[in-house]
Amino acid sequence: METTGRITAFNNANEPFYIVEHSDGKFSLCLPLDMLPDEYYPYCQEAFDAYAEEIGASKLQLSGSHRFGDGYDWQAAFTQAFAGDPNMEKISFDCETSGFFCISHDLAILEQYGAAFRGICTDTARFIPIVSQGIQRMEQLMKEQERLMKTVRGQLMENPNAIFHIMTPYGNVSLHPMDTKALLDGTRSTIDIEGTHYAAFELLAQEVTASQTDLFNSNCIRMKTEEASLDMIEQTM
Repeated sequence: METTGRITAFNNANEPFYIVEHSDGKFSLCLPLDMLPDEYYPYCQEAFDAYAEEIGASKLQLSGSHRFGDGYDWQAAFTQAFAGDPNMEKISFDCETSGFFCISHDLAILEQYGAAFRGICTDTARFIPIVSQGIQRMEQLMKEQERLMKTVRGQLMENPNAIFHIMTPYGNVSLHPMDTKALLDGTRSTIDIEGTHYAAFELLAQEVTASQTDLFNSNCIRMKTEEASLDMIEQTM
């Protein structure tokens, strides 16, 4: 069956999910929540409301909207539903508050995931634990990412092409993109700071206490750091 026919067949069989084809050869699996038909909304939302109850939170926010169940929460559930599946590496997400969207060059993968996920989310008893585990996992990953971004390692990963001038507890050190690559990929295990060699992980795990981009060179970042706690060293090694 040609691509257009496959997409039409999927969309007819898997409402309210649908697939669209893009001009760049990619495809999107879509679920715009503000257009979710009434017959689908109640039992899908029930799983997100159950998570609010599970953690002792109100189902509704002061604005009257549901506390959980936006596009990012749907992404968390989707990711949990297919955790460990190697094909997940072939998709990316472009979710927003009002909708769930994932993208791939492989139409077959989106057809497979879309049909399977529709079956999951329309089975409330099955969907509830997936939502709970998915949101908790997402929140944990966000906390870990936030901690990482407060370290030298996180800043190097975020800005791999920048020049860093770092004021460390051991002295000052400058890192160029080649230094950053070597430190992050592990090909350099030590770093020289004012004539003394230190283990690379000791620098990478240091916590950033101040950071400023140079006013005259946006590719130059100045940072001040302090020694990392033992648990931070373990997390970033």
